Amino acid sequence: MSDFDTPKKERPDLGAAFIATNKKSPQSYDMSGTIDVDGVKHRFGAYKQKASGKGKMAEGTEFYTFYRVELDEDAAAATPGDTSFNPAELEA
Repeated sequence: MSDFDTPKKERPDLGAAFIATNKKSPQSYDMSGTIDVDGVKHRFGAYKQKASGKGKMAEGTEFYTFYRVELDEDAAAATPGDTSFNPAELEA
């Protein structure tokens, strides 16, 4: 049996990160997206940086620093234990 015949290990889709190619302003995040943590969606934002060479990474190595990780507002409404009242959900 070859590697092509062996089924791939199932990997859950936890979200996506998007690198900004056309930022609205210089303060906009360089990378953003959503990630699923234990069934709860979170939004994140990160800025691209370059290593100084004084730490563990070689000088000029690019990396992203996350400055925002928060509960996704759309997902918050669907979170179990949500006690908000929505009259549209009442039965007629």
